[in-house]
Amino acid sequence: MKRSFPLVLFLLAAACTSTVRQPAVPVHVVVVGTTDVHGWFNGHVETPPGGGEGVLWGGLPSLASYIEALREENRGRVLLVDSGDMFQGTLESNMFEGEAVIRGYNVLGYTAAAVGNHEFDFGPVGPDAIARKAGDDPLGALKRNADLAMFPLLSANMTEKATGRTPAWAKRYTMVRVGGARVGIIGLSTPDTPNVTMAVNVASLDFTDPVAATLQAARELRGAGADAIVVIAHMGGRCTKMDEPHALDSCDRNAEAMRYLENLPAGTIDAFFAGHTHANMGHYVNGIPTLQGLPMSREFSTLDLWIDTEQNRVAKSEIRPHTMICSFVYEGTQHCDPRTAPKGARLVPRIFGGEPVVADTRVAQAIDPYLRRVAAKRDEKLGIRTDALFTRAYSAESPLGNLIADAMRRSTGADVALMNSGGIRSELPRGDLTYGDVFAVSPFDNYPAMVIMTGTQLLEVLRNTSTGARGIMQVSGVKYTFDASKKGLERFVGATLDDGRPIEAEKLYSVIMPDFIAMGGDGSESVMVTIPKDRVTIFYASPIRDLLVAELKKFNGTPLEPKVDGRITVLNPPAPR
Repeated sequence: MKRSFPLVLFLLAAACTSTVRQPAVPVHVVVVGTTDVHGWFNGHVETPPGGGEGVLWGGLPSLASYIEALREENRGRVLLVDSGDMFQGTLESNMFEGEAVIRGYNVLGYTAAAVGNHEFDFGPVGPDAIARKAGDDPLGALKRNADLAMFPLLSANMTEKATGRTPAWAKRYTMVRVGGARVGIIGLSTPDTPNVTMAVNVASLDFTDPVAATLQAARELRGAGADAIVVIAHMGGRCTKMDEPHALDSCDRNAEAMRYLENLPAGTIDAFFAGHTHANMGHYVNGIPTLQGLPMSREFSTLDLWIDTEQNRVAKSEIRPHTMICSFVYEGTQHCDPRTAPKGARLVPRIFGGEPVVADTRVAQAIDPYLRRVAAKRDEKLGIRTDALFTRAYSAESPLGNLIADAMRRSTGADVALMNSGGIRSELPRGDLTYGDVFAVSPFDNYPAMVIMTGTQLLEVLRNTSTGARGIMQVSGVKYTFDASKKGLERFVGATLDDGRPIEAEKLYSVIMPDFIAMGGDGSESVMVTIPKDRVTIFYASPIRDLLVAELKKFNGTPLEPKVDGRITVLNPPAPR
C-alpha cells in the first residue's frame, strides 16, 4: 500500500516529538519563618526613646496579612514554619499556658514548629510551673498544646530516656507536598535545653547530637522521595551585617547554629531556619541558606527555593531581606522601629504585595477572648514611675539588672542577690508603669530562693555563669570581673563584696536568687548539687515579678532613675561588629 507524503511527514514529526522531552520547570516554593515569638501574639507598642507616640509592632493578625499576600502572589506555594519558643513571655500567653498562640497559629496555617526550650516552662496543666503533687505531669501543658495544634511539633534530637524514642506528642520530621514538590522539614531542639528551662520538667528527656539526628532524618526523608529538606531549629546564631549574605565576617563563628552547619556534610539539607539567640541571620553558611528574624513577633524571614522535582534537588535559592511586621511604617522606609526612625518622619500605612497591611479578622477573633480576660490586670496602674528607659544586657551590667537584684536583696535581707540576665525578658519603659510592663520584664513563674552557701560556692557560681555560654549574673551585694577575651572558666577573674572586702572561702552567705538558678539552671548545677537541701528555701508565696512590684511601690511614686555603678567589670570586651 502506498503512503502519501504528508502522512509520512506527520508520522516522522510525531516520532520526533515523542522522543524529545522538555525538562520540567523548577517548582518555586516560598518558605516563611518566625521564631521566638514568646507569647507576643498581639504585638507590642514601641515608644521612641525620647518619648512620644508609640507604634504597634508585630502580632499574629498583622502577620496574617503578609502571609495571605505571599500566598496569593505565589499561588499557595508557601510554607510557614516556626523555630520555637512560641509561648513564654506575656501575661496573655502565660495565663493560658500558650493556648492563645496555638489558636492563632492554627488560623494562620503553620506547616510545622520546632520545640524550643521555653516550650517546657509551664510544666503541668494548671498554675504550678513544676510538678508538686502526685499525678502531676511535668509535660502536661506542652502535651495539651501539641494536641490543640493543627501542625506538628518537631524535634529529631529529643528522645525519651526510658524508650530512646521521640515522645508521642512530637515528631522528628514531616513531609509536605507543595506545588508538586516534596519538602521534608526536620525539627531540632538545642541540646542545652535542660540548662535553659526548669530542668525538672525535662528530666525524662534527652537532647542529643543535632548533627547525627539530622543525618539520620535526612536519609529517611531522601529515601522517601524528598526533593528538598528544610531544618527548623531552636539553635541560633548572631550576625550584625545583613547586606551581603555570603560574607560571614560579622557572624559569631562559635554560635550553636554556625557550629552545627559547618559540621554537616554538603548536600544534607537545603535550608536552615534558626532561633533561640534573639539575633539576626540571613547568610549562606557552608553553602546552606540560613535565616533568623528578630524575636517577639517583630520580623519574619523569607526564603525562595526553586526545586527540581526530576533531579530531587534545589536548583536555586534566594534569601530575601527580613520583613518587619508592621501595619504602619515610617514614611520613606519599610520599618516601624522608632529607635531608628528618620527624624520627624510620620507613620504611613504599610503596603505589601500591592495592598495595605490590615489586621486579619479571623486571627483577631481567635486571640481576642484571651486578651479580654487579662486586660484589667495587664493595664493595672502600679503607682510606680520611671524617669527614663531601664535597659537590660545579656553580657554586661545593666540598669534593669541592678534594679531587680537590689529589690530581691532588700526584700529578703540577703547578703547577696543573683539574677540571671536571661530571666530579664524586656526593658522597663519610661513613665507610669502597668502590671503588664513588669510582667514583660519577668514573665517566668520563677520564685525567689534563699540559698545558704559558702564563699567558695558563691565564687564558683559566678565563675560557672561567666563562661560566655549563656548570659551572666546581674548582682547586688558583690562585685565581680571577667575577661571576655578568654574562654570558658578562665574568663572569671575574681569577686569581692560590694564594699571591697574579700569573700571568705568558708564563711556562709545568704544568697537570694531565682529558683531556676537554685535548681541548677544556667550552668549552676555543679555547685547547687553540693549544697544540702536544708540550706535551700524557695518562697512560693509570690513570683519574682510580684516581689519587684512590692519593692518598687515603696518609693511612693518617686521616679526611679536607671544606674550602673561598676558592679560588673568586663575586661577586653569584644569590639562592636
